[in-house]
Amino acid sequence: MTETTGTIQIQLNGKPNRVEAGTTVSALLQKWKVRPELVTVEINEEILQKLDYDGTVIRDGDRVEFVFYMGGGSPSDKEA
Repeated sequence: MTETTGTIQIQLNGKPNRVEAGTTVSALLQKWKVRPELVTVEINEEILQKLDYDGTVIRDGDRVEFVFYMGGGSPSDKEA
């Protein structure tokens, strides 16, 4: 049976954090004001497909990572 009341302990980007039991990945992103299209989410070192964010419930002890992609660089990086 899945716990749906109270809070659970997780690791979020390497730091301890507590969230409501039953929290989905989508709800976690919303709580942290992270736009889903700008991030990849890993749970316990497994990449989660964006289509699964709504249906994936965070569980007690999960290690969740938000992986952001950075673009750019300095012009000197492109010199040959």
